[in-house]
Amino acid sequence: MSRLREEYINTGKVRFVYKHFAILGPESNRAAEASECAAEQGEFWAYHDLIFKDQVASHDTLSEDRLVSMAGEIGLDTTAMTECLTSGRYSAQIRQESLTVQSMGVRGTPGFLINGAFVSGAQPYEVFQQIIDEHLQ
Repeated sequence: MSRLREEYINTGKVRFVYKHFAILGPESNRAAEASECAAEQGEFWAYHDLIFKDQVASHDTLSEDRLVSMAGEIGLDTTAMTECLTSGRYSAQIRQESLTVQSMGVRGTPGFLINGAFVSGAQPYEVFQQIIDEHLQ
């Protein structure tokens, strides 16, 4: 993803829109909400990436305590994170985004739509590069 950000998104060639697809139950919803809370502190992507890295490395439970602890690991204000999570202010947004993504026919993560072309699963950079370059021509 970082290479795509550098070469396409940061250069303005592509507009990237991220939608949550919280399909794995309450932990998935909590993690999505926590990432929006991290966005309030300007660290959506750092937090997002940490959650996924942690899940791959340790399969930790995404309890509220763990999510707050992870926020502290990247220097976020843990008091603000706790307040944000407790408030539930992003729960409706996460629910709506998940329903929207599901209505588009997406059944798993990650999933990508590139000008209507659906790309399922984690793919190598070259797959995205080919599709994007075809659409840019």
